[in-house]
Amino acid sequence: MNSKTIKNSKISDTEIDKYSFLPLIREIVFDLSCHNYEKIKQDRRNGRVDIRDLQRVIEEYGCTIVPLTDNIADFIEFYTIDNEDRLDMYIPLWTKEEKRSDLTLFVSGYKKSNELVVEINDLRVL
Repeated sequence: MNSKTIKNSKISDTEIDKYSFLPLIREIVFDLSCHNYEKIKQDRRNGRVDIRDLQRVIEEYGCTIVPLTDNIADFIEFYTIDNEDRLDMYIPLWTKEEKRSDLTLFVSGYKKSNELVVEINDLRVL
């Protein structure tokens, strides 16, 4: 697991366990792999990203996204963000055709009303 801190963050390992976001991340990637774009949009997990843009990037990439591997935490880059109570995460995606692909999902995790939330910020080919 890669972990970096950007200045002094309000989110610390003791306040929010990085691993606590994994089920939410797995759910987003599962929904992307099943093309459940409307579900992601209805749940507002796409954040400010247009759901059609996510769909377009996946379609243009041309490979089949698969659910995350059990050891995904070893591959995620975690960044705590100064003064924003937020944890940013870069998640490499796997495809049926390539295994680990060049697609990377960028999400933010935070607490809202004592509940953990993960929102998509971007999906890029890196």
